[in-house]
Amino acid sequence: MTLRVLTWNIRAGGGSRIPAIGAALAEQDADILVLTEYRDGPAAPALRAELERLGYRWMTAHTPPRGRNGVLIAARRKLREVGPVTLDLPEPWRLLDVAVGRVRLTGVYMPNLRVKIPYWQALIAALRARADGPALAIGDFNTCRAYLDEAGATDVTAGFLDEVQGAGFRDVWRDRNPDTREFSWFSHRQNGFRIDHAFFSPRLARKVRGIGYAHTAREAGVSDHSMLVVDME
Repeated sequence: MTLRVLTWNIRAGGGSRIPAIGAALAEQDADILVLTEYRDGPAAPALRAELERLGYRWMTAHTPPRGRNGVLIAARRKLREVGPVTLDLPEPWRLLDVAVGRVRLTGVYMPNLRVKIPYWQALIAALRARADGPALAIGDFNTCRAYLDEAGATDVTAGFLDEVQGAGFRDVWRDRNPDTREFSWFSHRQNGFRIDHAFFSPRLARKVRGIGYAHTAREAGVSDHSMLVVDME
């Protein structure tokens, strides 16, 4: 039995692209979706209706305030919404916990630049406490390794990726692709970055059978991010 988990930044809540977003998600046929840059507003009910049409009966109810970005987690199997990792953040809806069976899954949408530092600190503290169980943090971390996940060295918070490893969690994609440069987001300047990640506790990392980026929807202009797709036992 396998479980497919997909994360995708749908860009500005989806808007008029929701039918195309739905079509792209249907092609991947994931069991659990972690959609980032989710927003309240007119697009939110349309997106939820499209996901329900695709069979995602269970969705997190936590919605960011109007004009703010957050996370929507949707599943074809029962999930239990735990809520934000912590309320001690300016925008706690950016780190959202759910339980799927025994697995604790955190959907992540980090802010930019140094604003993300307290979010990283809160997430790493939570991961340290979960390292012995089946746990996963997945989403858009807006963070990358210099000269590997980006061409240059612009990310001053890249050290948090080492702290995730110090907490016992594995970047399985990087473990399996140690020297590969593959981008998950392209800017309007046509420079790329790998900022969408999945970090697994040791117990869960052993169960990953496949992990990779799906670029077709980004290349078609449905979003400026690629999907990250994980298959687990």
